[in-house]
Parts: sequence; C-alpha cells; structure tokens
Amino acid sequence: MNRRSLLVVLVAAALACASPRSRAPEPTTSAAAAAAVATPRATGPDRSQVPALGPAPELTIPAQRHFALANGLKVRLVEYRRRPVVAVNLLVGAAGGRDPAKLPGLASFTASMLTEGTKTRSAIQLSDETNFLGASLRASASPDAAAVAGAVLAKHLAPYLELFADVTMNPSFPRADFERVQDQRLVTLLQQRDQPQPIASKAFIPVFWGKMPYGHYLLGDEAAVKATRPRDLADFHARHYRPENAELVVVGDVSEEQLRPLLEATLGRWRRGAAPKPLLAKPPAAPHRTIVVEKPDAPQSYLLVGMPGVERSSPDFVAASVAFQVLGGGSSSRLFRNLREEKGYTYGVYAMGDARRLAGVSLVAGSVKADVTGAALKEILGELARLRAEPVPAQELADAKDALVLGLPADFATAGGIAARVAELALHGLPDDYWNGYSDAVRKVDPEAVLRVARRYLDPERMTVVMVANPAVVRPQLTELPLGRIEERPAPSPVRGTAPARAVGGR
Repeated sequence: MNRRSLLVVLVAAALACASPRSRAPEPTTSAAAAAAVATPRATGPDRSQVPALGPAPELTIPAQRHFALANGLKVRLVEYRRRPVVAVNLLVGAAGGRDPAKLPGLASFTASMLTEGTKTRSAIQLSDETNFLGASLRASASPDAAAVAGAVLAKHLAPYLELFADVTMNPSFPRADFERVQDQRLVTLLQQRDQPQPIASKAFIPVFWGKMPYGHYLLGDEAAVKATRPRDLADFHARHYRPENAELVVVGDVSEEQLRPLLEATLGRWRRGAAPKPLLAKPPAAPHRTIVVEKPDAPQSYLLVGMPGVERSSPDFVAASVAFQVLGGGSSSRLFRNLREEKGYTYGVYAMGDARRLAGVSLVAGSVKADVTGAALKEILGELARLRAEPVPAQELADAKDALVLGLPADFATAGGIAARVAELALHGLPDDYWNGYSDAVRKVDPEAVLRVARRYLDPERMTVVMVANPAVVRPQLTELPLGRIEERPAPSPVRGTAPARAVGGR
C-alpha cells in the first residue's frame, strides 16, 4: 500500500471512529426546495461592477551612503535589511559608444568575455564557484555603459567579491572561449537576418543617429566580429576598465563598516590609470526619410518610427514619459485603442522614449497587417498630430500618470531592483533623492506640459521611418503619405554589403 492510500485509509478510519453529531432529520424534497428558495446561496463578488481600487502602494527608498576606496573607486551603499542578500552593480565607462569605427560591437564583445576566464580561473571554475555560492554574476554593455552585476547571500559576500573583482580586473580572453563566444555572436547575427525587429534596428540606427557615438548596432556586424581578435578585447579592457572610470552600487544586508574592508581587499587592488575623455554630445541626424527593407511574402509589416527625444537627465523627461504613456504606453493608450480595438490593424503598436546620456529618441514601433500598412501609418501620424494639437482630457491624463506611479514601487521590492534604479541615477548624474520626488513630479504634469513636449519632440518633419515589409504590397500604399524620401533596400544577405538603395519617390 502506498503512502497516499494509507493516508486515505487512516483518514477514513478516523472519521468512522468520531463521535456521532446530533442532527435534524432530513427534510422532504418539497421542504428542501422551499428552504433553498427562502435562503439563497452566498454569491461571489458582484461582477457587474468594477472593483474599487485599493490603497496605492507606498514607495520606500532607503538612503544612499557615498564613499570612495583608496584607488578612487566611488561607491554607493544602500542598506536594505529585508532579505539577507547583497546586490552588486558596477558601472564602467566602457560603453558601446566607445567602439572604434572599424570594430563596432567591441564593447559588447569585451563585456561578454569577462566571465569567460581570468588569469587564475577558467570559465568553468568561475561558473562552479559562482554556483557553489548560490550567486549570480554577469557582464554586459549598453550604449552608455558597461556593467558587471550580480547578487549573493550576505554571508557569502567576501568570497563573492573575490570572484567579482577577478572578473572585472583580470579577464584573460582565452583563445578557445573567445572562439566559442565569437561563433555565438555570429550565429546571433545570422539568425537576425530573418527577424523584423533587428533588421529594422540595423537600418534605423545609422540613419537616425548619424555620426553620433550611438550610430552603430550594439552587437556590431558580421565583418567586425570576424575581424576581432583577443588582443582587441584586451586593449579595450585596458583602456576603459579603470577605477576612476567606474562607480560601484551595493544594495543589501551589509553596513559600511563591514563592506569597506571587503572592497579594499578586492576591488581596492584595481590599478588606477588615465580615464578616457568624455564622449561629445551631438544632435542626432534624424532625417525626414523612409526606408523599406524587403521581406518577401511577409504577411505583416514591421514599423519603426523615430523622432528626436529627450536625454535622461533632461527636465522634460517626466512630462515626456507621461506623453508616451498617453500615446502608446499600453493597452489603454491611444495607438492601442485606435489601431487594435477600433481598426483591427495590429496586435499592438507602442510608443516609448529611449533616453540616453547624450541624446534621446522618441519611438513608435509594432507590426501591422501588410495590406493596411499605409492606413496604419496614416493613423499613427494622426495620433501624433492630435497629441500636438489638443490638450489631453483630465481622466485620460490621470490614467496615464497612475500607470507610471503605481508600478514604481515594484522596482524597489528587491535588492537587485533597488541596485538597478540607483545605478540609473549614477549613470545619468541624477540627484540621490530623484526617486523620492518622482511620483510627485509625475502627478504635477498637466495637459499644457504634455502639449509642450509633444510639440517639441514628436516632430513629423524629423521623422525617420523604417519598415520591414513586402515592397510590392506596401509601395502603392505610401504614395500619398508625408514620409519624406522613400527608398527600398533588399533583404539582408549572407554576403557582406547590400545593393545600392533605389529611390522610389515620396513626399
């Protein structure tokens, strides 16, 4: 007899041995029916009414403590005692914007190799030691910074910081692991030739950003990946991974008195060097131009519409965030209601801002049915014009602000979440109390502020459009739209380079 059968038998025996309860005699059928009518069954919630909103979640943001190590590495500590965990996030000025012109993608390639072996540990040893501690450790690069990040139980912080420092300071870029990662990146780029979103991004980025540091795809291209050698990664690391070019964020169950000696014994050994010069801010090219990238027989057209946006440190950032929420921030936004609910053109088209250190871009993106590509673009242009011409009604504005404010506390619910938000402040030079006042700043955004940022940034005259589509289907749909010069490009080819673009008209 298995355990479950035995349990059933024991429960049945216990019920059989229980003292009998006195109870009323069974009612007749007619009496039972009458009782059911007289005493209706309890019902659940009244689903004909919208449930009342509960109290808004409270946002509690612990204070930051600042100090520096002997080698100049700046540290931000947030004591967070809710869980016995410590999250560590190191920001380094080794961003994609630092890529050399001949090797786009070098910053991302370098970051991806940090956990693939050091001068004293192989990639397998690093993985084994990290797993033994029950920790996480990863490295990546964005257009504005590289990051080494992870988390560990507080009791294992000392050995974890040894690993963390080794990965940051002493990567060895071993040949075998380099070739494996190189092959992985080439496979990724190969797969992206058939994926509409990366196809559109690769076409959009150099055209929109122009000669800015952001003017190339973060992963680079196949030719650059093939041309990269381990020494290129080592040279990039030596130039940019320096303590004076970095800032460390630590969040968790640890005090400054505990943390300082651990850091001095690990990252404190990081040797100083000459920090690279700051990247120069330039406005994006943002030409009024449309590019159609061929995707034969595509049942949908992927649209990527970009206009100049706000940098992350801009005073306009909060009002612009509200404007994007109204325009295309979710299922209740204007683009979603118009193109999906009313027209049935799409599953979803969204608007968002990509706010970076040097500049920003305002984006509208999504897939629409191929035979309504022109009609969908017309509706997008119409919604942009409406947002620039009419004040947002009070209730719609309140809903957009609620979406931004009520979701914010979830970002601060874990040590890792707090570390990410504090790192955002460090990267963009925002004040320590920024998040404390964020909700109030959002609540203060009025219709006039939304109008102002929409008119300033959502400029159709500086709108760059990329669509991945079947040109034969979409070409006749675009003739009457104000999309600037329109050109067609062939589908991405396995062979490096593309055929010359062919102008096909435009307004």
